[in-house]
Amino acid sequence: LVADLERNGVRFRLVHIPPDRSPMNVDVLLHGHTHVPRNERREGVLFLNPGCVTRPNRGSPASVANLDIGPDGKLTWNLIPLRQAE
Repeated sequence: LVADLERNGVRFRLVHIPPDRSPMNVDVLLHGHTHVPRNERREGVLFLNPGCVTRPNRGSPASVANLDIGPDGKLTWNLIPLRQAE
């Protein structure tokens, strides 16, 4: 399942498994699957992954993220590490 949408002039694609190549006509690709936080620009596309709350992977902390899209299309991405219950 893939969902494409546009907010404030920014073109997004939401997909579970990230593609090997950057998609065309997309500014930001939001994905999951790896359970590892990601904030990486590849071939002009910003790949974002908030990580995972319940089963983080590869030593990453449990996390979520907040994405703010300003009226001018400016993106602010904040990764929020979560503390594990002791």
